[in-house]
Amino acid sequence: MEKARQSKALCTMKSAALAVLAYHEASKHHMQRYAPGPAFLDWDTQPDPFRRYPGAALIELELHEQPPEACTYDQLYRGAARTVQSLSAPNLGLWLELAFGLSAWKSNGVERWALRNNPSSGNLHPTEAYLLLWRSVADDLPPGLYHYAPHEHALERRALLSAECAAKLCATHPGSFGALGLSSILWREAWKYGARAYRYVQLDVGHALAGARIAAQVLGWTLRLDACAADDAIAACLGLDRDADFVQAEREEGDLLALLGTSEMSDTPQVDWDDVARSLGVWAGRANPLSRERQEWPQISQLSPAVRKPATPPPMPPVRPPHGDWLADAPPLDACRLIRQRRSAQRMDPQAHMPLPSFDRLLQSCIPTAQCPPFDTLPYPPALHLLLFVHAIDDLQAGLYLLPRHPAQLASLQQHSDPSLQWIRNAQTQAALYQLRAPLDLRRDAAHLSCHQGIAGHGVFSLAMLADLSGALENEGAWVYRRLYWEAGMIGQQLYLHAEALGLQGTGIGCFFDDEVLRSVGMQPTGAWQVLYHFTVGRAIQDSRLQSAPAYSHLSGRGRSEPSASTRT
Repeated sequence: MEKARQSKALCTMKSAALAVLAYHEASKHHMQRYAPGPAFLDWDTQPDPFRRYPGAALIELELHEQPPEACTYDQLYRGAARTVQSLSAPNLGLWLELAFGLSAWKSNGVERWALRNNPSSGNLHPTEAYLLLWRSVADDLPPGLYHYAPHEHALERRALLSAECAAKLCATHPGSFGALGLSSILWREAWKYGARAYRYVQLDVGHALAGARIAAQVLGWTLRLDACAADDAIAACLGLDRDADFVQAEREEGDLLALLGTSEMSDTPQVDWDDVARSLGVWAGRANPLSRERQEWPQISQLSPAVRKPATPPPMPPVRPPHGDWLADAPPLDACRLIRQRRSAQRMDPQAHMPLPSFDRLLQSCIPTAQCPPFDTLPYPPALHLLLFVHAIDDLQAGLYLLPRHPAQLASLQQHSDPSLQWIRNAQTQAALYQLRAPLDLRRDAAHLSCHQGIAGHGVFSLAMLADLSGALENEGAWVYRRLYWEAGMIGQQLYLHAEALGLQGTGIGCFFDDEVLRSVGMQPTGAWQVLYHFTVGRAIQDSRLQSAPAYSHLSGRGRSEPSASTRT
């Protein structure tokens, strides 16, 4: 009987892994054809970017410029240098704003749209943020479940947590005061990107998780993903399984729960999320519809059941190198200002260049080290590696390079790539950067591989993120597909912020010719290694046709009315 059960489970795992591989293949862009998508954009059905729960109590949060103790950019990556700020409504509001709030309003004279501190594919923002509190923050913020409304900079109280459950969580998890919950509305991305949208939705989860971790560091707080939680428990804790609350509204897929606290939580026991879900009551509010019409994409519908996460045992904590002082000479930039000024560049100046030490610092920021955000949020070893198209780095030859983010996978990368590649370790960088080909100008190739987008060739460098997809599926199961994209999004968030700190800008690129990128290094398109994300860094060219307005100018009498951020596009 036990052997039969194990055999059936193994067949189910293999079937789910095949579904992931089938989706990844079906959602690839090719030179001759793009992945299935809408023939045109139906602007009448464009989803509302702001989810609300009418009927739920709305608790407005004040807008604050800084935490009680100012934080500099270098302190974000030096945990010991941060003073832990207390749990309070002002500090909680600041964390939510820096992680998920608005950064500016843009207008072309006809239309007006909001930008946010967490980047999103196409500025469509499929990610929704929830807060599970088990410590009381204020009289109007007792223990319970809350949804963050970024437009109003407010929390919507969806449910109350029983006093018994709250007391038990406070006793068993003294270092934490609650949990961040993230969910995704797939339709927001599918409206524009069709079948490939699932990739972008998961990238945005990674961007949001990294942004939340960095924002927590501003306050000296910690954020740690619960790697054991099942999707069913996540949905129940966030109220996403309540059919009556989504009668005419787009459903949300629960993504993750991460413990949020004011001290280290490495030795705390696992949270019984099923018990938390049962202890939520006095529900209020129903989700607002975002579109009057929706289109299902069969590629995503067939994938979704395969990548659902069951409850899993705690992963083995990864062994990470100590955090080097690669920010020793960093200027004392204001961290809040840096977070708020982050933008996705639309065009790049091809005349820009970057000093080699700055490039090396940026590469080192992408390597997970001990107790350094944002990668300390994920209890897994790094699974993605960077294939770099270097264009204009001072004192570094232009050409093709590779940065392995985990030395254990270097041999596999070499084995599966073109045997004629050089693999010369660059002696000028602290990061383990390998030159793969003799010096050559790859600007046109980089643009060509990124769906003919000039921005990939006009930056100082661009890159592709590679992952051993087949190996990850075999080792961890089909749900790992989501986590790989989360890691890609987290790398992207690092590149965004560090580029800003260096006086440059970044842009995530989701459109690329998957198989052509693999062929550029001799990898088989149907092999183990696959491309998940592209990114470019350079100096942005501003669009003078667009007008900017402060992020929260529409909220009067709520504290900060003018942003500290620049008003760049």
